[in-house]
Amino acid sequence: MNSKLQNNKQDQHPADFADKLQQLPVEEAVEILRDLPREKASAVLAELDRQNASEILTEFSTDEISRMLIGLPHDDAADLIAGLPEEQHQQVLNQLLPAESVKVSKLLHYPQDSAGGIMTDRFIALPSDATIKQSRETLRSKEDKEYKGTSYLYVVDSNQKLIGIISMRDLVFRMPDRKICEVMDRNVKAVSVNDDQEKVAKLFAQYHYMALPVIETDGRLMGIVEANSVIDVIQEEVTEDMELMVGVSGEETAYTPWRKAVPKRLPWLYVNLITACLSASVIALFENTIARWTALAIFFPIIAGQGGSTGMQTLTVIIRSIALGEISFKDSRNALNKEILVGLVNGLAVGIVAGIIGFIWKGSIILGVIASIAMFLNMLAAVFAGVVIPFGLKIMKIDPALASSILLTTVTEIGGFGIFLGLGTLVLKLSGI
Repeated sequence: MNSKLQNNKQDQHPADFADKLQQLPVEEAVEILRDLPREKASAVLAELDRQNASEILTEFSTDEISRMLIGLPHDDAADLIAGLPEEQHQQVLNQLLPAESVKVSKLLHYPQDSAGGIMTDRFIALPSDATIKQSRETLRSKEDKEYKGTSYLYVVDSNQKLIGIISMRDLVFRMPDRKICEVMDRNVKAVSVNDDQEKVAKLFAQYHYMALPVIETDGRLMGIVEANSVIDVIQEEVTEDMELMVGVSGEETAYTPWRKAVPKRLPWLYVNLITACLSASVIALFENTIARWTALAIFFPIIAGQGGSTGMQTLTVIIRSIALGEISFKDSRNALNKEILVGLVNGLAVGIVAGIIGFIWKGSIILGVIASIAMFLNMLAAVFAGVVIPFGLKIMKIDPALASSILLTTVTEIGGFGIFLGLGTLVLKLSGI
């Protein structure tokens, strides 16, 4: 067994154990899990990333998987089963206790990226017609371990529809004979089981909830989404956006096997190759200009690189704001106006410096002026593209993080080369050289 895990393996927190386990080859991780007590192995599995857990579980038999799921919270068990091949789902469920199988099956019914997919069924619902005294007795009868993290108590009617929320304080200080419906707060925020997990995460970020109830389309209370689940969602979404912006699959981690990483990255490298060829074709159009004024070639990486950096600054701000719901399409004009103003100021400041560098470097005022103007215009084009591209992709229902950076690079390189070499060509013609 790996020495890092051998030492004090029983004393390590499952999350710490899982972090070390997923750095190992799958075969070794499987061997270590088999060597652990069932309860410990189950807790570690629940802490693994979804992809790592799926890869490891495929090495276990259906019987072994079913045994490790025993005692796990239903939402954790559903997440692990969801990562298995679909034909194995029912086989594992059939080997669980009937009552447990039914509860896990209900959670599996919802897409993994929906509110239903990230909710837990560990919540306390009190009937609206019960008294405070009866509700206290209900709470005492609950197993403390199962509801350890309970933040709110929810109130339902006879059809299990969510109608309110009540605090622990009210249960303690209100008169015992008062009914729950008389003291509950009817102004309760809920999400639908079909709501996207990103929408749920935005609600938590905006209102700082500890938990949110999840209801079916008919209003029945089905579960709750806890803050710790939303933290995982936010991490997943941010990671996915970061990876997609550089042409990497949002599902890839540092421990993804190379055989799976290559086919996920290679298509985007081909896309980059095509855009690079487009940029090269622009340079080819001005081949005679470059041959007659070779000093122009020195500024290619400067003009294109500065435009790319400027555009990426704008692109990052816009994509982040879209992802967090801070701006929508109706705000695009204001965002564009602000970024153009920033581009004008920055472009002017950087363009002047670039012109001075060009003059000092090559002793040519004309070259300095050309570099200055090209830098200014390319940075302006970059901020314009940094706003328009993500909003345009959003309208076409394409994830802005998926293709924005590639399109932006195309704009800044083709625009930068075209403007710079076009100005150079114009000067050569006017000067009669």
